[in-house]
Amino acid sequence: MVSLIDHEGRKIERQGVSQSIDVYDNIHDVYLGRVVNIHSDGLMMMGDQPFQEDCLYRLDLHLSAPVNGRNSVQLGVDCLWVRNAEDNGKHWAGFSIIDASPQAMEDITSLAELH
Repeated sequence: MVSLIDHEGRKIERQGVSQSIDVYDNIHDVYLGRVVNIHSDGLMMMGDQPFQEDCLYRLDLHLSAPVNGRNSVQLGVDCLWVRNAEDNGKHWAGFSIIDASPQAMEDITSLAELH
């Protein structure tokens, strides 16, 4: 668990995930990577393709186990930062959630609590 400061200066906890969450680009139906950790304001991913900083993405999170009776979560996110992983061709990226239904936010809260 990592402590972060949110956009209003509050300390929040970024939670690792207890299941595999594959991430797809909703618009292009392309596999992007896996969620490493998640919280109510954002998420961190690791993927095979580089991400673009300051770019908006529509994501489909495919859950390996249902949460609240659902197998996927749709989000609109803004890529805040990107880093290349050492020697393995992977790419890290941090995203801020900018568009999510109340249902999606409930699922994210549940995912964070399951860890």
